[in-house]
Amino acid sequence: MNLNIPQKYFILSCNEKGSVRIFKNTRRRAYLAESSFFDLALNDIIDLTDNSVIINKVLPDDKEYLNEFFQIINKNQGRSVTHVLRAMATKENITKQIYNEIGDSLVDKVDVTKAVTGVVFKTNNYLPDHRVKEDLVSDVRKEFLNSGSKVSPETFALLATLYGSHDLKTYFTPFELKQLKTNIEENQDDPTYEKLFELSKRLNRVILTLLS
Repeated sequence: MNLNIPQKYFILSCNEKGSVRIFKNTRRRAYLAESSFFDLALNDIIDLTDNSVIINKVLPDDKEYLNEFFQIINKNQGRSVTHVLRAMATKENITKQIYNEIGDSLVDKVDVTKAVTGVVFKTNNYLPDHRVKEDLVSDVRKEFLNSGSKVSPETFALLATLYGSHDLKTYFTPFELKQLKTNIEENQDDPTYEKLFELSKRLNRVILTLLS
């Protein structure tokens, strides 16, 4: 399925009532931001230094669903990761634009229905067909259960965000989660994962601080 990290995270964070649970939950909003950071960093569009977020190049056309996210980084370039993440996770007016852009990008690509919820304060609600979620989970499961294979950087990032948002155990059994842990531990010294582990640790520290 030709989707990127925040798009996959968005789908798998939905429940039977749709995506509104992401928008109304600070933790899930924070990890939506983290998934977007991963997407841009793995494509060398941004870098996280010790103290700030740095833009390396303009946002490519195939990442236009992250335009609002990118613009916030651009406006705050040079400021701390904590500052940028706090704005995205705790300010609903900022989150709403990012949330809507990612949701709208899915309506155009896969079987996701867009609706509106709320009487006074209206919010877009995106409902993925159950088969879309099943196909995504099946692809991930095949990847990390395949003996001798490494989890791709994109899948690692997706699983890290789902773990942080407390959604990972919804889709995988305790045995599968143990297999996943083994797979990652076996490859944690691989240079391919060095940037991922460091990025994951830094973002998670910031998010845990925001949520405490």
